[in-house]
Amino acid sequence: LIISHGDPLWVLDLLAVGGEPKDIEHTRYLDTGTSAKLDFVPLPHNDDYELDLHLPYIDEVTLVNEQGEPLTRTSEVVDCWVESGSMPFAEYHYPFENRADFEKRTPGDFVSEYIAQTRTWFYYMHVMSTLIFGHRAFKNVVVTGTILAKDGEKMSKSKGNFTDPMVIVDTYGADALRYYLMSSVVMQAEDLNFREDDLKEMQNKVVNILRNTLVFYQMYTREVPPPSRDSKHTLDRWVLARLEALVQEVEQGFDAFDTVRATRPIRTFITDFSTWYVRRSRDRIRQGGAETQEALATMRYVLHTLSKVIAPVMPFVAEEVFVAVREENEPVSVHLADWPQTSLLTRAVAFVSSGGTEEILKNMERVRTLASEGLQLRQKAGIKVRQPLAALTITEALPEEFSAILADELNVKEIRVGAEFGLDTALTPELIQEGDDRELARAVAEARKTEGYAPHDRASVVKDAEGVHSVALSTGEVRFNLVRDAS
Repeated sequence: LIISHGDPLWVLDLLAVGGEPKDIEHTRYLDTGTSAKLDFVPLPHNDDYELDLHLPYIDEVTLVNEQGEPLTRTSEVVDCWVESGSMPFAEYHYPFENRADFEKRTPGDFVSEYIAQTRTWFYYMHVMSTLIFGHRAFKNVVVTGTILAKDGEKMSKSKGNFTDPMVIVDTYGADALRYYLMSSVVMQAEDLNFREDDLKEMQNKVVNILRNTLVFYQMYTREVPPPSRDSKHTLDRWVLARLEALVQEVEQGFDAFDTVRATRPIRTFITDFSTWYVRRSRDRIRQGGAETQEALATMRYVLHTLSKVIAPVMPFVAEEVFVAVREENEPVSVHLADWPQTSLLTRAVAFVSSGGTEEILKNMERVRTLASEGLQLRQKAGIKVRQPLAALTITEALPEEFSAILADELNVKEIRVGAEFGLDTALTPELIQEGDDRELARAVAEARKTEGYAPHDRASVVKDAEGVHSVALSTGEVRFNLVRDAS
């Protein structure tokens, strides 16, 4: 018999039915001098009088079945990982029901967890499936390592050695974060020291480069033709060959559940597409005419295909690119589009003198290697790339169209074949004048950008001693203004 004032009795009544302080309004109130029955079941507690449902305290609770008969605990307990390992069939209540649903889903295509699960969940699933069904539980496994702080320590709230993931996403974007992780060693079951500097590099060298390439393309959207893979231009054929190789590499990587193999080629391709193809195609695109249309159609085709390739890894920038280049009869989203077929790309690169895909890639790789070596020779000689030179001598001939690209990249008049690799650095008055013309053209282009001119805006250059723009030529500094043409 408990005798008390009202408040303690109200609280006791609340606790007896498992209520919380917020439920105090719903307790019953007793009039003075009255009594009531308190239905109370003692809950298990430890020696500190804390609620504890673990052994041995839970044994203090007596449970009964629907017939009121007492239930007793089975003392022998199977390893809890057996329950986890039984998940694939237990979730369907197989074999008691859902037999058809389960049997068409076993074995699973893949499972994914971090490295510690190789000796627990992964192992027990195979054990249970082999014992009961006679086959493995899953066909493939994606095992990740552990993401550590940049100093190699385990991330923890108490140490505060990590940045809030949502701050990371707001700062660098979800695409950069996804690509950084999917292409890192953590996807090869190795530990990763998470560094924001590495993530920032992914944002700048992958996502932003692709966005800048799209912006360049969109500058000319007033006259962009439908996407095409039919160009015969060497640069177009090369980028289509690179695109074909990329699709195959990414597809093979994903088919093998190898995200690193599937994602790392994407960065290389985006770099090649922007810093080689687009840069080498700028003059074609700006000059107008048939070659411009051909280059833009190829560029649109590459962007269109690339958006589908990167969609599983960088879904947001993929959508941005796809929407910018899609045609009206296509799905509204890249995530509703089909995966690109490499057989279509193969037809785009199997033509003319330089052979098929492998030959095109081989020749262009050689051009880029020679160009890099030639630029080093220019640097040693202290001669800017904008200054034309007479010739570059190479030791083995290139097909004519590739020699033309090399000559343009190094700004030389001729590619010769000789016993030794070398650069003719002798400057004639004619070459110096041509260098001045290029310096002026570059300065005018910078001035157009500064004053916000669009590609289709026409302007005249007016040399003026008080001009707002300047350029250093062989004859000294020249100042000028831009005047927009009325046409």
